[in-house]
Amino acid sequence: MEKRAFQRMPACIEFHCFETEYFGTVTDISEKGMFIRSQKICFPLDLKFKISISLEKDILYIPVKIKRITKSNGYYDGMGVVLLKRPHIYLKLINKLRIQLRRNNY
Repeated sequence: MEKRAFQRMPACIEFHCFETEYFGTVTDISEKGMFIRSQKICFPLDLKFKISISLEKDILYIPVKIKRITKSNGYYDGMGVVLLKRPHIYLKLINKLRIQLRRNNY
């Protein structure tokens, strides 16, 4: 049984935060959050910040809060974030990804 309220979908979306000091790839995304792979993250666990995602014609800014961090080889290399606000354009992106995922599974 799935314990998540919202389906997670695989994704490969570049993100940036802190004016491009940190960047990485969104590897798993849902309506309420995402998991971001990056190299050598140095964030406190409860940090709130905005990430930016480049879209076809725009840049999407999303306020997030870190919920968990993963570590391998002595470095923090990923973080699970929850969205503090869900802009309409973000929900449209999720819908588009969901449609693409369904098409690929059929």
